[in-house]
Amino acid sequence: MQSVTKRVYAIDFSLAILGYILFVCMDTIAKDLVERYHVAQIIFVSGISALLPVLLYTQARNSWNKIGKANYKVHFFRTLTMFLAMATFFYCSNYLPLTTLYSIIFTAPFLLTIGAVIFLKEQVSWRRYTAIIIGFFGAVIAINPFGDGFNKIVFLAMLTPMFASASYLIVRKYGHQESIYSFLIYGKLLMILFSGIIAFKYFKPMTSIDLFYNFNAGLLRGMAIIFVINSARHLPSSIFASAQYIQIVAGGILGYLVFKDIPGLNVYAGSLIIILSGLYIIFREAKLSVNIVSSTTRHPSIPLKKD
Repeated sequence: MQSVTKRVYAIDFSLAILGYILFVCMDTIAKDLVERYHVAQIIFVSGISALLPVLLYTQARNSWNKIGKANYKVHFFRTLTMFLAMATFFYCSNYLPLTTLYSIIFTAPFLLTIGAVIFLKEQVSWRRYTAIIIGFFGAVIAINPFGDGFNKIVFLAMLTPMFASASYLIVRKYGHQESIYSFLIYGKLLMILFSGIIAFKYFKPMTSIDLFYNFNAGLLRGMAIIFVINSARHLPSSIFASAQYIQIVAGGILGYLVFKDIPGLNVYAGSLIIILSGLYIIFREAKLSVNIVSSTTRHPSIPLKKD
């Protein structure tokens, strides 16, 4: 029985890894497109195609009845903050390497822990506070605020984990009764609405090849969400949450292959400190049976509720 469980865990962990790599593939495509198109237009097109796998997933699980009753205020503000997180990420990707962006993004667990203390009245020990401080120190090393490459775009990029953390906290405080399918369907529809309103003003006709890449980026995102959701259903939260850090590695590889970005040693060192600090918080939560950080996935994905 234990061998069967380990095999199931191995499969689900592999799917989680695959899902997060697909997220990075989408980010890579968006980084290329944002040189030519407004971020809202990119999100709008990819949002439409990302909805397709979500609809098929909901149909396959026969779960349409679970989205009838919903707290629309929660969905509105949760999606709005996620839209802002995605928009700032894509915009900043035009100026910063993916590795630097992911180093900034993965300060989200630290912000989330602090936010849970302030807004959810969670209890956090000095050990996790120490990990938070060390993690932020790693972020400082990675972004190198005293180097020549530091500019105002870095400050804007810091809004990404802030918006993402706000989205998670909204759900943790007000949306715990919502179905995962409500987050999927309403989240995607509202994302299309928010981005569509802005894209209408800044719309620029796409070439057929750019439209192809943008549309398929959304499909990758939709499939990634499904892989991540299914993995979260079976994996222990600590194991599942640790899988997200593969994005730093994948971002470095794709950033080099596609954009010839070569991270400096400070990015490697800072990212390593961020990963170790984040893992410490995750495994510390698992030991104490609390669930502040390990209930979340990636900045533009969704908080998960097992149902």
